[in-house]
Amino acid sequence: MKPSLSRSPVLTLLAGLLALLSACASPNLPKTVALEPPEQRQALARLMTMSRQPQPSSVETGYQLSWQILGQSGRLEVQLQMDAPDLLRFTALDPLGRTLYLAVADGRKFALIDNRAASVQRGLVNGRVWRELVPEPLKVQDVVALLAGRLERVPAFGVRAEQNPEHNGYWFSWDHPGLSHRVLVDKKTGLMARHLLLENEGGKTGILLDLRYIDYDQDRGSGYFWPRTTEVQGSLVKGSLRLARSGPLSFDPLPLSTFHPDIPPHFKVQELY
Repeated sequence: MKPSLSRSPVLTLLAGLLALLSACASPNLPKTVALEPPEQRQALARLMTMSRQPQPSSVETGYQLSWQILGQSGRLEVQLQMDAPDLLRFTALDPLGRTLYLAVADGRKFALIDNRAASVQRGLVNGRVWRELVPEPLKVQDVVALLAGRLERVPAFGVRAEQNPEHNGYWFSWDHPGLSHRVLVDKKTGLMARHLLLENEGGKTGILLDLRYIDYDQDRGSGYFWPRTTEVQGSLVKGSLRLARSGPLSFDPLPLSTFHPDIPPHFKVQELY
């Protein structure tokens, strides 16, 4: 029998945050209003400027993760650590600050560590199990960008610009093979307010992911913006997740060992393919 990802409740949440994506039912897509050509050109120029803005290479902060899944709710303290371009670590903590679960990924491998069960599940990010969670063409650095409320790999051509019915936000849309993006940018702040990822294969237009960036903090020293509250919906969690920042925000460099934790010799290791 082929190895598969075990589904202990908190580990599932961490895997969902790590992967963030899964196919879901057909959505009601947001309504848009056409722009006049001059404002359309202005909006596209603003998007290109936004996509080229400098971003922190390292991030460390804490969140209160809350969820409503299949009629059940809960909350948990988690720590997020990221390092450009594709190093990612989530740590779930108990009330005393001890590590319960750990999820790490880089551009090549991922691992899910359950301290209570003394077990590890690990595999390659181009393997079958990972791709069941994260569809092509998304990479780990794209997941990092989604959590940061920023854009990765905006194409130079083929981007469409419209606005929302309230006329206070620009909707941008573009396509990759098998995947489409819909991004709402606040006209006043220039910050991302919403990011939808849509399946665009076989005539399907189902939402794979819907992230809403409720508000942001700005670091006084660096000037960087970072989401304070993010709401995530998708069929992977069969409900909704909410990330509310609860810890200090640091952009200091992180040691490489952060993303390659030592595995105790008595832990049971399962290789995922």
